[in-house]
Amino acid sequence: MKRLNMAILGLLTVFFIACKTEPDAKAVRQEVLNIHDKLMNDGEKVIRNKMKLDTLLVSNRIKLSPDSAALKQKIVSLITQLNAADEKMMDWMHFFKDEFKGKTAQEDLDYYKAEMVKIRAVEDSYIKVTKASDSLISKYNVK
Repeated sequence: MKRLNMAILGLLTVFFIACKTEPDAKAVRQEVLNIHDKLMNDGEKVIRNKMKLDTLLVSNRIKLSPDSAALKQKIVSLITQLNAADEKMMDWMHFFKDEFKGKTAQEDLDYYKAEMVKIRAVEDSYIKVTKASDSLISKYNVK
């Protein structure tokens, strides 16, 4: 009975060691690419919001506003932030190596994990600036 328990324990140990819970480089790479694909769609919204803010900047609604100077400055700042978010995405895409091949599986995994951090930062900047620009666009009912 003791031998049977030891054998079962040994088999379970081997089984659990063989089943890694940490994702492999392929899985992390795919998640990075999925976020990239989503951000490509979000990038279109960034460009649309920038165009709407440009329209608002030259419209009469700004000139008629009692705090037009502060509003203009806010619009210019949002346009700058939208451009920066778009540039951040372009830079990430330029330097990303889709088929990275390190010397070891761990190096591959480390590379894609580092890229995950970078693409999440791009995603955060997209979310932040689109929310702020959406709010202003909505407030002034820009079509």
